[in-house]
Amino acid sequence: MSEKQTILVVDDDVQLVDTVKTLLESVGYEVAYAYQTEKGMDLAEEIRPDLILLDVMFAGPPGPDGIEVSRRLHENPVLRDTPVIILSGVKKVIDFSFDYSPDPTWMPVKAFLEKPIKPDELLGEIKKALAGES
Repeated sequence: MSEKQTILVVDDDVQLVDTVKTLLESVGYEVAYAYQTEKGMDLAEEIRPDLILLDVMFAGPPGPDGIEVSRRLHENPVLRDTPVIILSGVKKVIDFSFDYSPDPTWMPVKAFLEKPIKPDELLGEIKKALAGES
């Protein structure tokens, strides 16, 4: 039997983390989580997940935003090949939507999903990212 793939969820929204964790576990993934970016980066180095789901905006304490974290992960030799999917609530807060296109420097992520997250869309993007597709 193959080992379960591990997904790290880094988001300060406790309810969203719980919902995503339940969804991912129901389809067979192991799930780890952190509510702050610094703790998320430390946990990523410790457990070396197969994929990271990362929020863009964090309420506090002060620390890097999701885009900066994605850059740091990409620069880390241990984590650079770990796919990252950004989860964004920006549109709800300031009515702004990113026109995402892959960019290895500005935002080195596999996908950019707007909140509220649609379960089928999230699972599809995770499957593509884990398969090495863009």
